[in-house]
Amino acid sequence: MSWGKELWDQTNSISAHTLKGIEFLERYAAFIKDRCSVELQYASSLRYSYVNAFSEILNELSDMAGQHEVVADALQERIIGEIGKLVKEYKEQRKKHLAEIDKLEQNRVASVEAMKKTYKEYAKAHDEAVSARKKYEKAEVDLQLSRAEVAKAKLNSISKSQQANDAKSTYALELSKTNESQHQFYTELLPSVLEKLREMDEDRILKIQHLFQSCVEVEKSTVPIILRCLDGMLKEVDKISSAADSQLVIERYRSGYGLPEDFGFLDLGPETTTSNGAAADDLANGHEPDESADGMPKPDFKQLNRAYSGRKKGGTLRKLFGHKWSEDKKDFNELPPSQQCKRIQAKLRECERGLLKMITLYTEKPQYGNLASVEVELSRCDSEINLAMEELHRLKGLLSEASSRLNVPINAAVGMPVVPSVRPLKRSSVSDDSLSHNSDISQRNSSSQDINSFTNVTSEGSIPHVDSDSCESANNNTYYNQDMDSVIILGKAVALYDFDGTTEGTTSVHENEQLLVLEIDTGDGWTKIRKVNNTTSESDGFVPTSYLNLDLYPEV
Repeated sequence: MSWGKELWDQTNSISAHTLKGIEFLERYAAFIKDRCSVELQYASSLRYSYVNAFSEILNELSDMAGQHEVVADALQERIIGEIGKLVKEYKEQRKKHLAEIDKLEQNRVASVEAMKKTYKEYAKAHDEAVSARKKYEKAEVDLQLSRAEVAKAKLNSISKSQQANDAKSTYALELSKTNESQHQFYTELLPSVLEKLREMDEDRILKIQHLFQSCVEVEKSTVPIILRCLDGMLKEVDKISSAADSQLVIERYRSGYGLPEDFGFLDLGPETTTSNGAAADDLANGHEPDESADGMPKPDFKQLNRAYSGRKKGGTLRKLFGHKWSEDKKDFNELPPSQQCKRIQAKLRECERGLLKMITLYTEKPQYGNLASVEVELSRCDSEINLAMEELHRLKGLLSEASSRLNVPINAAVGMPVVPSVRPLKRSSVSDDSLSHNSDISQRNSSSQDINSFTNVTSEGSIPHVDSDSCESANNNTYYNQDMDSVIILGKAVALYDFDGTTEGTTSVHENEQLLVLEIDTGDGWTKIRKVNNTTSESDGFVPTSYLNLDLYPEV
């Protein structure tokens, strides 16, 4: 099989065939690129179509999407790049071979044209020789012509005959060269170039075969993983239980109310006034008293929110109890008893976990330096622990209240009185001058006793109830009261320069003066401080941050 022998007269067809082969390779590269985009789009669709799917099936779909991404990456790295190189190489080879064929064809055509030119010259000389011969023969028989004219015609005939013979020899020589060149063109030169084109085309076909195999191998390598993903989906589907889902619906929507009681007889007798009519009117109008039924004040979460806020970029309670600690202080009274119990139990578990974590951090991982910073930081820790204990008591009270309403007939539960919330921890006031070294030590001892009583966790992981009286016994040791706006100390600072603080909201400082940081710079260039020698809020104010050398306490 040889293109040079079998297709010697089909150069244009061979050129078109090789061009189509290279164009096919280019189209295949475009197909692979489109396939990559489809695989990536399909992977993206699988990865993010999770609205109504199960989590485990989503995980398997994510793995499948990852495999499709593997296919796309492999096609891009191993196929598209190689195809681009092959297309460029084959185009250059084809261009070179076709240029060689054109050059050989031009030489052959030039040889043929030279042969045709000599043939025309030979034909012209031959015609002139024949005409001169006829004139001579005619003059020789014409008696009216002189002998000189006859001799002239004879010489002209001989000359033209000689020219014709010379042209004939030239034509014969050129014809021999042309035939030899044409024979060489069709038997050696052209077949050699055509064979090169054949080898190039066969190599292209083999490369395409290899590329096809590579594509199949890439996809085949992902099939086992995809099959495992599908098997995992089937396993998760087998876990679906209609009975469990029905029970879940019950747990999610059960109100906890009992069946409604029978309607009683309403006796429309004389009008009477209840002893607690004013309170009933208040409740009917939606007003909440400032004090609970047992005379205790309602919990105040001002200090708790302040302790939660801490530093603006992440307070202590925020890290331990979650981002919704300060925002979510609901009693869940708008929920049915069963749902209220579930929500309160969840909040209670969250509070217990956060409180345990807080106590562990404060007791087992001290990260503070000199004595002064330890005293300030431990005071802040005691304050935050007490506030968290307050929230724990409140949630337990809410849980008891919600539990008392379980299985109560629904028409009777509407008019049930509200159980008062658990009383908050008392806070007694002390003078600012009592913040001495000895009082700080007594504060820490008292707080440590409360912490030790709290950390006595039962084997079930619950937190024992803390008696409010035991909390009240520490009223002489707390360093703040309910009326005083206590703050959280975020760190220390030293004034680098004098600042007069004449504008509203600022305070004056002197060079090398020791300060306490109350609020850090939020980007406006000001920091709120308090002077160490004046622990009241009168010395609070803002100072340019560039005037201070800050030493903030590490975040827990």
